[in-house]
Amino acid sequence: MDMPTLYTPNEVADYLHVSRGTIYGLLRNNEIGSVKVGRNRRFTAGHVKEYLTKRGPEVVIDKLYSN
Repeated sequence: MDMPTLYTPNEVADYLHVSRGTIYGLLRNNEIGSVKVGRNRRFTAGHVKEYLTKRGPEVVIDKLYSN
């Protein structure tokens, strides 16, 4: 069985060009899925793809202009 690669909140934040705090905010608002590994949150590529599909390309633009 192939195991999916798990990404840290920092890695997802870097990929999406947002802060780690933004990722935790998305988690609090149930906008992005994750798995819990011990006390830590981890993300699969599927979680990130699903989030981007739901939110669409305007996410990056909104985040860039909100700072």
